[in-house]
Amino acid sequence: MHLKREAPLDTAHVEPFGAKALAQRILRTTRNMALATLDRHEGFPYSTVTNSSVEPDGSVVFYASELSHHTRNILADRRISVTLCQSEGLDVLRDRRLTLIGEAHLLEGEAFDRAGRRYRRKFHRSSKYMDLRDTRLFRLDVSATLLNGGPARYADDLTAQDLRVPLEGAEELLRAEEDLIRRLESPSGKSHAITANMRGAKGRWRIATIDPEGIDLASEREFHRLLFPERARTPDDVLAMLH
Repeated sequence: MHLKREAPLDTAHVEPFGAKALAQRILRTTRNMALATLDRHEGFPYSTVTNSSVEPDGSVVFYASELSHHTRNILADRRISVTLCQSEGLDVLRDRRLTLIGEAHLLEGEAFDRAGRRYRRKFHRSSKYMDLRDTRLFRLDVSATLLNGGPARYADDLTAQDLRVPLEGAEELLRAEEDLIRRLESPSGKSHAITANMRGAKGRWRIATIDPEGIDLASEREFHRLLFPERARTPDDVLAMLH
């Protein structure tokens, strides 16, 4: 799927910038997002705000109560869009925004459990609602993207694949992810090496996810992405890079 513009993008008025890297950074470090669904009765757009949790492969997972209006909308029509914005609170039209369009899929069984544990590590106080019986988690299967990097920084040629992290060959790392997190966060672990690479970011940080390209960290107020210098395939690869 590719969204068609009413008129071709005038590249003469667009500043060159690293669109793919910026989109990946917005995706990984933005905590909240606008969620738009289609009303199951009248068909009008219905929007709300929710949290964004990113899986190791780069897919977005979000929480929803089974009782909510947007959950009922999704169960009737999977088509949704979300927008993540890194706003400084002054003028949102000057801030960086990433819109993802696709279909939402309900997670169940082991997929729900794994995503739920990652969600809890990212949102430290989420147990108050994650423990409720009506808790649901959805994964967004992205089919189109739009990036607005601020004034004169617009990209409509990004694809869903640009936001994904290939997991092939890293099965050992993924199987050991939770054990590796516990090891790194233990008193004898290497959390100090992680903090040293955070370039001034402050807060009480926890490791949320580990994937072949980096580590996602979360405090109560912020997300931070630590990129590896090279692709990791095993826990030993990660430990070797955190020296």
